[in-house]
Amino acid sequence: MTIDGEGKFIPLTPKFKEINTVLHRVHTKRLEKSQRFTLLEI
Repeated sequence: MTIDGEGKFIPLTPKFKEINTVLHRVHTKRLEKSQRFTLLEI
């Protein structure tokens, strides 16, 4: 199950699985980038 834009639970379809994968990848890359930037400042 996942949550739609209105906050309701809906089944996790292949489309939403793909969207979640892309969002996870973007989040991970941003986190890695910010950590590298923080290490460069020290």
